[in-house]
Amino acid sequence: MEDAIFVLAGHVFLKTSDYLLCLDALTRLFGPARLQYLLLFLAFVRVAHYWTETHPEIAFEEDINKLLATHEALADCILNGPEARDTITQSLLDELPALRLQADKAIGLLAAIVDSSDDAIVSKTLEGIITSWNASAERLFGYPASEAVGQHISLIIPVNRRDEETVIIERIKQGKRIEHFDTVRIRKDKTPLDISLTISPVRDASGKIIGASKIARDITQRKQIERELRDSEERYRILADALDTQVQFRTRDLERRNSELRELSGRLLESQDAERRHIARELHDSAGQTLTALDLQLAQISEDAKRDPALAKDVQYAEELVQHLARELRTTSYLLHPPLLDETGISSALSWYVQGLAERSSLAIDLKVSENFERLPPEMELVIFRLVQECMTNIHRHSGSKSALIRVEREKDSVQIRVEDQGRGMSPERLAAIQSQGTGVGIRGMRERVRHFQGDLTIESDDSGTKIYATLPLQRPLSTHKSNTQQNVA
Repeated sequence: MEDAIFVLAGHVFLKTSDYLLCLDALTRLFGPARLQYLLLFLAFVRVAHYWTETHPEIAFEEDINKLLATHEALADCILNGPEARDTITQSLLDELPALRLQADKAIGLLAAIVDSSDDAIVSKTLEGIITSWNASAERLFGYPASEAVGQHISLIIPVNRRDEETVIIERIKQGKRIEHFDTVRIRKDKTPLDISLTISPVRDASGKIIGASKIARDITQRKQIERELRDSEERYRILADALDTQVQFRTRDLERRNSELRELSGRLLESQDAERRHIARELHDSAGQTLTALDLQLAQISEDAKRDPALAKDVQYAEELVQHLARELRTTSYLLHPPLLDETGISSALSWYVQGLAERSSLAIDLKVSENFERLPPEMELVIFRLVQECMTNIHRHSGSKSALIRVEREKDSVQIRVEDQGRGMSPERLAAIQSQGTGVGIRGMRERVRHFQGDLTIESDDSGTKIYATLPLQRPLSTHKSNTQQNVA
């Protein structure tokens, strides 16, 4: 390494064609100040060699002789360089004051930079003895340089952080640099100080590590902001946790209330169906029997009135009214609760209902129920019948369609119901309102019936008509309530 340095220095010293490249390399290696001292040394040795040749009574010191004997490149540069006794030597001698002035200026500039820095810059030996203490260190720690220099660095280190210094010195001895190390130090007034340290090893001319240089930056404000931020985050976290707890509580409460509402809705629907069954039976039994008796009585009166044509005509008209009323009561009774639903199942009940609606409304209805549909639980058959009944009522009253399609299919684990028309359909706004479950008593009733069986209800509509799809799972969780209304009424 030394031979390489002296070869480069020789090129600079003799100003060969490569001296600029060599000067750049040496500047990056030594820095401007140290390079000037190296060149001054070479000039001194060369001038001394000139005088030893001119004055034989003068000899080199032993250390110079040893240096020249050890480094052939230096010896060749000093002893055998061309024009060793004239132009170059004189030029160097002329430049010596300027070179020394430049070196002194560089050192002075470096010292001024250190003193004017806003950061505290402190140097110490490997034993921890403070050797330099700039003006910012005085402001930051409160100790003047006269009190700090010569003291151990523990002067500003809290007792509970003394181990940090041991670790720092060990890393410095290994030639490692420590950057942005956040820690705490103590001012002269014993108040703590948050600082960020950057520590570098200090080497002598031979490259040996002889100490450390510290740059300390006051980060009190930053630490205060960080603490405030952490406190703020903690407060927000506590608030968020509290809000989350409240949300969970409210959600559970809402779910409980919704469950209670669904439970109540299911009971209401069951009660409604039971009441319909009761009214249908009353109409069929009581009112129907009364009308039958009235019809028999009118028939007897008709026999007695044959002798009076005018009276016979009135009696006949009364008989027709009674028969029409009986048919209407029977239809109303069956619509409230079709007896076929209990006797033969959903397929027969739907066939009877569709036939009667087609006669009353002139709708062309296409009904298909899967073959071998088999019986379902009574409450599920009733839900299917009410779904189809509500859909067909809406088609008859609102759609303007002349036809309708009904499909009821049984699959392995579900029942699929589909009802379609070719009417005017619903506007997007109306459909959106229905989809959001915000309107339509009939639709809400259908949804509640389907939800009671954990099923799904889908409505599609455009200007070509409306389609309603319902799916009822055959295996559903047991209801949380048992209604005995139906059995009691029956």
